[in-house]
Amino acid sequence: MSEAADILARIDAIAEALAELRAEVERQGGGYIVPIPSGNGLDRDEELLEVSTASARFNRPADSLRWLCRHENVGRKIGGRWMVSPARLRARLERE
Repeated sequence: MSEAADILARIDAIAEALAELRAEVERQGGGYIVPIPSGNGLDRDEELLEVSTASARFNRPADSLRWLCRHENVGRKIGGRWMVSPARLRARLERE
């Protein structure tokens, strides 16, 4: 097999592995939104967004969103990462 054919075969294998990984992430809900565990003071049916996702969606700097989570109760820390409540953030931003 020529070097070019070998490289193309490796690219095809990588593309297939990425497609499988993408399908797994989509089956798990996209990885960006997680349900809130119960007993934390936030609504049970509410969903949380990662700070980077909320930053892009609400066009606000990630540092500002972490500050709002910490001081204005718009999210909570799960596993060492701040997770933002879209409903609480929207309500907080409407007061500005």
